[in-house]
Amino acid sequence: MIDPYHAAAKSLANLQMGTPRDYFHGLKARNLCLADNLVVFLRTQKQDLQRRNFESRPHHRFVLVLCFETEGSINVDGRIFHLRPGDAFLVKPYQFHFYMEIAREKIAWLFLTFETRNATPFETFANTPIPISEKLSAEAVEIARGYANRESADEVTLDMLTFSVSTLLNKLRAYSLNRSRELIASPKYPTTGYELVDRINAQLDQKLEENITILQIADALALSESHLRKRFKSLTGLSLGSYLVHYKLNRAVKLLVHSDASLTQISLDCGYDSLAAFSRSFKNQLGISPSRYRKTATFERKQR
Repeated sequence: MIDPYHAAAKSLANLQMGTPRDYFHGLKARNLCLADNLVVFLRTQKQDLQRRNFESRPHHRFVLVLCFETEGSINVDGRIFHLRPGDAFLVKPYQFHFYMEIAREKIAWLFLTFETRNATPFETFANTPIPISEKLSAEAVEIARGYANRESADEVTLDMLTFSVSTLLNKLRAYSLNRSRELIASPKYPTTGYELVDRINAQLDQKLEENITILQIADALALSESHLRKRFKSLTGLSLGSYLVHYKLNRAVKLLVHSDASLTQISLDCGYDSLAAFSRSFKNQLGISPSRYRKTATFERKQR
């Protein structure tokens, strides 16, 4: 029987490591991806995934999506990315995103959501589909298994679970940095349905502050309003009216978090007739007033 320690010693003996020039200054951690406040969940049905599209309020957390079964697409701030089994995708905080064109009813999409004190290293691989290896897939499954058993786990095991997520993220970052430009480029749209969503988003981007209506969007696209509503519903699983409401609210959230504009100005920029109408819609959908949301988001950013 081979002694594993002897084999290790032999391997070490073959290394040309030399003597350190300085015993007190060595390699330092640079821009590591470190995850904290981890939440893991699984979606197994297309209907469940799309029904929950707008369930959560816009938030300051990262969302890592891992597609294991059934291809589909994710719309992030109006840009559409196609995900195939074996793809990972990282959504940044406060990005408006939802899922569409899921190919089959049965799916297996794993979600890892987390916070971090340093968002810089995540910029290199956010908003880009990244194919993952079988080994990384297995690591993700082990993370999900560990999270499912978290209630019976000790403190050290839970710390190691968070560390495993950080390790997975750093491997994805390393892979993305080494990819060719051809792989980094966004995939071509596989269906004409994507063009329709693009054209709707273009109308919203150009005319949102004018309080554009669905009828006006339909006229601009040379479609009847009823046909546009049906096409959008069949493509995304969402009503166009709901999409419009959340599109406006998510733009408002970004302005609340990243600008010093007054609430009145934000309400006008996002297509509301008045500050009262904006505040009412915001609180109805997100359960909190715009001013309170801004204060909370500012506090959370300072804490990180």
